[in-house]
Amino acid sequence: MKKTILFLIVTFVVFTTYAQRPDKSKIMRAKKIAFITENLDLSEQEAEKFWPLYNKFDKAKRKLYKQEKEEIRNKIRSAGGLDNVSEDEAKRYLKLFHKIKASHEEIKASFHNDLLVFLSAKKVLKLEILEHRFNKNMIKRFKERRGRNRRNQ
Repeated sequence: MKKTILFLIVTFVVFTTYAQRPDKSKIMRAKKIAFITENLDLSEQEAEKFWPLYNKFDKAKRKLYKQEKEEIRNKIRSAGGLDNVSEDEAKRYLKLFHKIKASHEEIKASFHNDLLVFLSAKKVLKLEILEHRFNKNMIKRFKERRGRNRRNQ
């Protein structure tokens, strides 16, 4: 009962917050939050500690993704593609790519350590599995939608 009420409250807050500006990334995050809330089985006390940490981690993760996109992908695209990038530029981008990925792993390890203070290792591992499952399901939905759109044209 408490979990259902908590799930409804989180869902309501998320959707009313994002209803004012329909942004696909915000909608996706709201769906992910609802999915995690529904499947992670957090107690009220765990949820109170979990969500601020998760939001901080998610924000840092998005910041790294944005950095990767701005500093590597967009520069390659603006150069006209990978074929138009010099070997030295490619090496520089590759170094930066590895630096960003290492930062991501450091942030994730720190996040897991923070969670282990009040969550079991099983729940932390379950979170990883849930995030992977959510992402896999979203990719599957996008592919199905793209397939339907192509058939309808």
